[in-house]
Amino acid sequence: MDTRVFFGLFLALHLGFAVVTPSFDLGGVIYAVYLQSLLLVWLFLIAATLLFLRVAGKRMQRPTAIILRTLRMNRAHLVEGALFLVALSLMMQVYMVLKVSIPALIPFYADPWLADADALLFGKDPWRITHALLGENATRFLDMFYVTPCMVVTVGMTLWVCFSKDRAFSRRSTLAIMMCWFVIGIWAALLLSSAGPVYMQHFYGDPRFADLTAILPPDLIAARTQEYLLESFGSPGFGKGISAMPSMHNALYLLLIWMVHDRFGNGWQLWIAIAFEGLVFVASVHLGWHYALDAIVALVLVVPIWHIAGRIEKLPMPALRVSTIRAGARAAT
Repeated sequence: MDTRVFFGLFLALHLGFAVVTPSFDLGGVIYAVYLQSLLLVWLFLIAATLLFLRVAGKRMQRPTAIILRTLRMNRAHLVEGALFLVALSLMMQVYMVLKVSIPALIPFYADPWLADADALLFGKDPWRITHALLGENATRFLDMFYVTPCMVVTVGMTLWVCFSKDRAFSRRSTLAIMMCWFVIGIWAALLLSSAGPVYMQHFYGDPRFADLTAILPPDLIAARTQEYLLESFGSPGFGKGISAMPSMHNALYLLLIWMVHDRFGNGWQLWIAIAFEGLVFVASVHLGWHYALDAIVALVLVVPIWHIAGRIEKLPMPALRVSTIRAGARAAT
């Protein structure tokens, strides 16, 4: 089966699940995908401008003809990348719809077990270790880091994957990203339905993490976002929904480590990716979003997903398709 066919079927399956959920809003999904797809227009304009400046800088004759020829020679690459980008935009909308539905399908139950497992693994609640080592300035840095740099890296990672010149790598990585969002972010999250440390008291009446919520400055982006998610709990919409285990923040950047290793081996790029994920891991625990175990489980799931996506990408084309092409070639001669 072709990777793109598997990708489309996997996305269509989850779209079908999303359609039957009470929180599904077709008009809202279409409009959100349209807005995200406008990014393609800006990407095309930026790429065309950079290409024009490159051609102009070399003082080539007939620069417009050269640009058009370059675009024509790479049209299959660009069209596939654009389709991947739109498909990932749709995937995010489907994920958001399904994420909101998680506690309605399986109410939160796993938080006490996860908290106890964390304490057993680290000797105490891991957030107590990070807050003992890091002061308020570090807390504010992690708060900022968890939003802006992560958003920039996520967008850059998505564009890199969609438009990479190595199309085999592009297909494998795009499929792996989608599998992470759905397999880890939906199915594993359903099986391990949990809210996260900062919501323990609200959903369980357990004040175990009251000290953590008290020590976090109320003006943090994390604190304000956590309050917003609680106020909008159960209502549909992009960026809503509460789910802790496994951590998609950590899963995405753990996957990035495997992608970078595939492209650059053990070079400095890999160590930057590892350091970046290390900060994400610390921030997710320090700010009360996740249990440390959320990232560990994400790692356990990301590794097989990356390898499975690689095997799917290497699957041979169906024999029927190959024979049809050959028959057509013989008929043409």
